[in-house]
Amino acid sequence: MRRTTTRLAALLVAPLLMLAACGDDDDAGSDATAAPAPDATAESGGGADLSDVTLTVGSANFPENELLAEIYAQALEANGATVERELNIGNRETYFAAIEADEIQLLPEYTNSLLSFLLRQRDESPTATNIDEQVAALREELPDNLTVLDASSAEDKDVIVCNAETAEQYGLVTLTDLAAVSGEITLGAPPEFAERTPFGLPGLQELYGAEFAEFVPLDIGPPIVDALASNAINCGNLFSTMSVITTEGFVALEDDQTIVPNEAVLPLIATEPADNEGVAAVLNEVSATLDTDGLKALMVQVEAEAQAPADVAGQWLSENGLA
Repeated sequence: MRRTTTRLAALLVAPLLMLAACGDDDDAGSDATAAPAPDATAESGGGADLSDVTLTVGSANFPENELLAEIYAQALEANGATVERELNIGNRETYFAAIEADEIQLLPEYTNSLLSFLLRQRDESPTATNIDEQVAALREELPDNLTVLDASSAEDKDVIVCNAETAEQYGLVTLTDLAAVSGEITLGAPPEFAERTPFGLPGLQELYGAEFAEFVPLDIGPPIVDALASNAINCGNLFSTMSVITTEGFVALEDDQTIVPNEAVLPLIATEPADNEGVAAVLNEVSATLDTDGLKALMVQVEAEAQAPADVAGQWLSENGLA
């Protein structure tokens, strides 16, 4: 899910463009189990000699995806690869066409959204219920010249967050907690949330039994953030790695009935470099290290602190022994 007019707009409006990447599909998820590693992961990426590897890394047009692309690029460069960058390409339709045409060879993706994109080409929806199944389905659905490597445990997906005042007043930790007091809660979310299922008012009512006192249609970004901060709404729909959740002290509620599909970060890569055991090992080691809390912290540095994604990526790789 990931964009700039002003710094604030980049911080808050950016996730609007991530609708294509995060939680915009009507598919229920299950437990977030990482996919089994392919044979290439037998080697550690730390000792790979990639001096004969040249590839182009791309990204979608939002800060999180650019950051992840920099992490991939710099991890490969640290092992000797020659890497060119084509960042901020555009939406999924645009960058998928580029990687399918071999104009780029690697970029960060999200399991459910990529799978939904592929299946929509024939008017189907995903049936995968966890990350293992999503990754297996992706490897089946992708064209022969593309594949995916290991999924990380880092996810960026739709969440319901509440302001600290509301969370403390009602002791809210999970969506089940929220449903129990939903008659006292004003909820803000995009207009389509009123009809969307499973993650929408119908799905929350069916699965959790939630009946909210009031629903206020608002765009994800500044409208929801401002309404939460002023207590004009009690809870609202944001994306899980948005830095404002941390900086504003909002409480993201646990989806304890897994109404939201899994959206694990993983590399989408051309088959030829993926067949290089060293390339696969380096990128799989990145995925093994990256988690949701870590990604949230990195996004605070990029969005709230205005640090360059390349600098944040390099520091993260260094701190985790990957560069």
